[in-house]
Parts: sequence; structure tokens; C-alpha cells
Amino acid sequence: MKTLDPTKLSFTTLNLFIEEAKKFLKKDKTMNEIFDQYKVSIKELDYIPIFFDDLDVSAKTSHGIIFLNYRLLEGGDFFEDYSYIVHEVNHWLQQTTASKPTKSSAGEDYLDNKYEEESFQRQIQFIADQFSDKKADKYVDDLLDYHEVEGKERKEKKENLTEKL
Repeated sequence: MKTLDPTKLSFTTLNLFIEEAKKFLKKDKTMNEIFDQYKVSIKELDYIPIFFDDLDVSAKTSHGIIFLNYRLLEGGDFFEDYSYIVHEVNHWLQQTTASKPTKSSAGEDYLDNKYEEESFQRQIQFIADQFSDKKADKYVDDLLDYHEVEGKERKEKKENLTEKL
């Protein structure tokens, strides 16, 4: 069976995926809590620029634009990857509502950055709410495995990342 190459999809088609995600997320409890925390109307989600791009990570926010990796469309169920939008919208709000720029995670342990920790907490909360605590727990384990966090530090990181659940 031939698989579809997401990089070959038209802008219009890619935008439909993003618009569907925004429509769903505007009604989502976690996303609404994020917007409430930053005292921004959930309606602003419609105006956040989100695009697909060829990235070496799943998603990123740069200069007020959220970029999602085309690979997120390969599994056939983009809904399962909405959590990356939750994570990046949290960054977008951190960056656009602060009185100064947020601290980059470059040059330090990525998971020690308080802005990353907060965004991961929201992402994990979304996964737990939409799928299950078990799936959220697996995501955390995979994240900690990827970043090679072990021992006592792993236990502490896991507790920090799941404290909002």
C-alpha cells in the first residue's frame, strides 16, 4: 500500500488539518485553561499562525509562529498529535504575553527549562484528558527515555511533569 507524502499536500489541504484542530481545541478544557491562565480570549487561537514544515523535532514555536512537523500527518490520525499544538500554543502565549522574552532552552537541559516544563505539563494533561492516564504516562516515559533521564532525577522529573494531572 502506497503511503501519502504529507509534504506533497497543498497549502489548502494542510490548512484544513490545522483549522479542524483549532476548532476542536477551542472547546477543549486544557486549552481553555491555558488561555485563561494568560488572560487571553480563546478566540485568539484562530489568529495564531500554525504551519507544517520539515523539522528535526515534532513541533516548535519561533518568532510567534508555530511549526508542526509533516511527520505528524503520517500516522493517519492527526487528532492523536493535537497535544503538540497544545504544547506550542502554551509557548506562544508565554512568548507573546510576557514583559520580556522567555528563556531559551538552548544550552541547558531541555527538561529543566521552566517554560518547557509548563508546556509539557499542559500537553500531558491534554493527553490524559483526551485519551487516558495510561497513555499520558507512556508519553512521559518515552519523553524521559528520549532525554536519557534516569534514577532519582527521572522520578522527580516525572512527578513535576504530571503534577497537574
